[in-house]
Order: sequence, then C-alpha cells, then structure tokens
Amino acid sequence: MRQALRPREQRLLDYLTAFLHENGFQPSIREMGEALGLKSTRTVYAVLGRLEGKGWIERDRSRSRAVRLLTRAASWEDVAPEREPGPVFDPPEPADTQWMMRALEQAIAAGAAEEVPVGAVLVREGRLIAESHNRTRTTGDPTAHAEMVALRRAAERIGEARLEGATLYVTLEPCAMCAGAIVLAKVSRLVYAATDPKTGMCGSLGCIVQDRRLNHRTRTTRGVLADSAGALLRGFFQDRRSRPPARP
Repeated sequence: MRQALRPREQRLLDYLTAFLHENGFQPSIREMGEALGLKSTRTVYAVLGRLEGKGWIERDRSRSRAVRLLTRAASWEDVAPEREPGPVFDPPEPADTQWMMRALEQAIAAGAAEEVPVGAVLVREGRLIAESHNRTRTTGDPTAHAEMVALRRAAERIGEARLEGATLYVTLEPCAMCAGAIVLAKVSRLVYAATDPKTGMCGSLGCIVQDRRLNHRTRTTRGVLADSAGALLRGFFQDRRSRPPARP
C-alpha cells in the first residue's frame, strides 16, 4: 500500500511522472536534482529511496544508477487521480522575514518614484545577489517588473542565465511574464508576500512555477509579510484615486 508523501517526495514524483509523460524516457539524476533545487546527487538518491520504500516507484538496478530509475507509475494517468489538486506551498523558513523586509524597502522606493510599489530581492546561499523594484513607468518598459529587473541583474552579476539554488523574494505574487522568467532562470525557490487575485500566476489564477508540464518547478512559499505588502499597495492606489484629475 502506498504511503503518504512529504512535500519534497511529492515534487520529485510529480516531476518524474510529467517528464515521462512528455518525453517517453526518464530524466537523469542531475535533472532530478535541478527540478528539486538540489546540488547533491546523494540527496536525490535518498528521496528516490523513500519513494520506493513507500511503494510509489520501483528502481531497476540492472541499469545505470544515473538514469532510468523509474519503472512504476510510468504514465501521468497512473498518479494523477491520487494527487492533491492545485499548487503546493511550503512553510516559511527562518530567514524569509528578513529578506522580505528588504524587498519591502525596495517596494517603498518604487512608490516614492511613482511606480507601483513592488520590490524583489534575489538571494543565494544567504547572500544578496540582486534587488530592484518596479520600473515600468520610469523606463517606459512594460517588462520592467521588479522580478524581471532583479533576474536580469543577477544574471549579469554572476555571468550566467541559470540561477539554481537562488531564492526570489517579491512583495506581490508574480504575473505570468515574471513566473515564466522564474522557470526559465531555474530559480529554486519563490517567496512572495501578497497574493494578486487579478493577475497572479503563482497560485491565484494559475501556477506556472509549478506547472507539471514544464521541465523546472520552483518551490513556493506565500504570505510572508503579506499584510505589510498589501497595505503598501492599497495606500498607493488610494492616494492615486484621491488626486484631482490632471488639467488638459
């Protein structure tokens, strides 16, 4: 009988199943590690061992240990009925409040510049890589959301487009554009404050960063300092609505 799975085990099983469904062959240990944001192959093997012990997969040890470990649950239909619907949200980690406060500082700076007050901070191994806030009105660039600017700066700083092992903190749930960029950059973890029921694509209208059809999925935590971020946004738009209309 299959036993209940922990979040990391569920993420790996989802990734394996989706990969097989889309490609018809199994991913390598390196690809599995990237999907979970893990650098150690030993950790990947440990998660696979727990999946096997709980009855979700069977490993064929006659083949290379590096590839093609899954011989059970080999189709999407095999697992989908037993999966919980919707995205999976991880609980906050100890440093999340600290970094979200820094993202809020960026959001306040955005509001002071007449930008929608959204800020983003990108962190890897406990160190700040990049930070920014919305700049769409300042630059006249519709893609200059806080997340996009932070991702660009981080890629320039480290000299590569892949941001594995990084955590992106943002004060508002990312839109479809930003969620897609997070997946393409292979950001390991996303933490956002306020939800966006109108355009949010990381749990509200959809969840691109955990879409099972994509080859990378981002661990997601929401609600960190949500009240502060929401109050900042509401105050900004209330202030704009209260202003007298500009004269022609």
